[in-house]
Amino acid sequence: MTAVGLVLVGLLTGVWTATWGGFKDSPFEGYRLRSALRTVLLAVALAIALALSGIAVAPAFLVAVGLCVTAERLCTEWWKTIVREDPQDAYSIPMRLAVRGRPVDSRPRRYAVGAAVVVLLVLGAAAVTTGQRLLGPTPWWLGVLVGSTGGWLTAVGGAWKDAPIEGFSGWKFLRSPSVATAWVIVLLPFTDSWLVLAVAGGGWSVATIETYKTFLTGGRPPGKFDGKPVLFTPALQRKWCHLAHAACWGVTGVTAALLLPVGLPVVDWSAESRSLALVLVVCVSLCALVLTAGVPSATVETTATDSRVGSRPRRTMRHDLLRRASTRARLSP
Repeated sequence: MTAVGLVLVGLLTGVWTATWGGFKDSPFEGYRLRSALRTVLLAVALAIALALSGIAVAPAFLVAVGLCVTAERLCTEWWKTIVREDPQDAYSIPMRLAVRGRPVDSRPRRYAVGAAVVVLLVLGAAAVTTGQRLLGPTPWWLGVLVGSTGGWLTAVGGAWKDAPIEGFSGWKFLRSPSVATAWVIVLLPFTDSWLVLAVAGGGWSVATIETYKTFLTGGRPPGKFDGKPVLFTPALQRKWCHLAHAACWGVTGVTAALLLPVGLPVVDWSAESRSLALVLVVCVSLCALVLTAGVPSATVETTATDSRVGSRPRRTMRHDLLRRASTRARLSP
């Protein structure tokens, strides 16, 4: 893939991630165009860095998509967890670095942990690359096993953040590794690098799961806002996020279709072509599912209650305002 192609992939993945974030979070914190643009620009900048670095020289389209998604998500989540200063009482689950659900307010401690995470990631990447080189040719299943580590790391990070508040869920914990492993198998014909498989597979896993959580769960609020009131109704912005996100899946599917061989029987297709065909089916299916899901209103879990025994379920601010207006209308002469 050319440098221009990588930049276009960066633009695609930036819009992809910005739209799912803008759609699910805007009812609770408002739609922030600046945040969306920052996400897109960051993804493009990381794609340019990927092109200049020569990592996975001229990566295939599917690999490049996964790499760009992971790079943008890693940078953004690291910044939110370590550097960003914002009131944590706005969230049900702390977004800042936390220990047993309690945010770490000390900047030196957070920065030290952030630096340690970066060092560990670099050392881990070097160890995987060196280990593969020393082992030489290995069976395909070993590459899949190592490549699935991207999903396991995502699962561990999610459990560390969410479990102290929501409780540990075995299904949620295994979801990321399972989806990442499936994507690694799809990507296996395009690269033999264990490191690239782990990073790219993790990116595809995140994109798939976030689409499901954001658009295909009937308007269920994000866990970090569970029980928090709906404060904004950015209907137009959410509609555009909804359509743009579906379009990203559609564009990815169309690109995969254009890379398929023409004039060859299906039985003569290479492993790469079969993976592209599978990705085409997945992308078109998700595009259709997102479009047909409509734009559900953000809701608040009705089972969420105050810490007091017997307290009523939390309601949205909008619900309370409508109820009060109705009461005043009945009492007015």
